[in-house]
Amino acid sequence: MTEASASRSRKRPLRKPVLLVLAVVIVLLAALALFNRDDYAQADLPFIAKQIQEHKVWSATVRDKEQRIEITTIDGKRFQAEWEKPDKARELTDALRKAEPKNGYTIEVSTTWILLGPFEIFVGAVLVAVLVAVSRRLRRFQKDR
Repeated sequence: MTEASASRSRKRPLRKPVLLVLAVVIVLLAALALFNRDDYAQADLPFIAKQIQEHKVWSATVRDKEQRIEITTIDGKRFQAEWEKPDKARELTDALRKAEPKNGYTIEVSTTWILLGPFEIFVGAVLVAVLVAVSRRLRRFQKDR
């Protein structure tokens, strides 16, 4: 075996894990780009409250953890607003309850960090799989040396 073929045989095992890790990173970045779409226009809280009071809201979501409300108006426009005072969530919820949007409303209350969503579990599983695969390849590479 010549030196060139020996060096080529050592480089080949490293190409697959590098390509695998690169593919996983690309897939994760694409997933993050798709799931983190934010197509709501920013609005101030009085504007949102006025839309609710005038019964122009088709649906609404109050996100307690992020201190944000997202609404979709009857004409299909989407707005979001944020607040700083904790009592604003209750005011908005009361206004939504009175207005009764046509497609309803959702209130998302913050959860503890122990309870993970399906996306976080998926990302964690992928990271563990990548780390295991890379560590196995490194062990094999060290044994071949």
